[in-house]
Amino acid sequence: MGVAAMAIFILPDFPTTTRWLKPQERALAIKRMEEDAGVGDEGETEQGKGSGLVMAVTDWKVWWLAVALTSQVIALSFNAYFPTLSATMGFNPTVTLLLCAPPFVFAAIVTFALSR
Repeated sequence: MGVAAMAIFILPDFPTTTRWLKPQERALAIKRMEEDAGVGDEGETEQGKGSGLVMAVTDWKVWWLAVALTSQVIALSFNAYFPTLSATMGFNPTVTLLLCAPPFVFAAIVTFALSR
């Protein structure tokens, strides 16, 4: 909490209000912020309200990200519910967790093998 309180006074709010920047550094920081925000794209023709939705639905990168995130959620749910499902077989907690270990051991071996 102390670091966060000090950060209020150390971190700059905006390049134009930062006193310790030189004019050249200030101009560079403002230019980078404008480029990052996409300032200058106003020249494009304005489209309807649903154009952003159409662009998102037709972009393959959005679908690829959706598949990747769904795969991650499925993998995390496997991690969370596999011990619970194994416990329904009637074993004690130690045996249940030992039954859950092989997929994770296999994943660790594959990870180390692929990293080599």
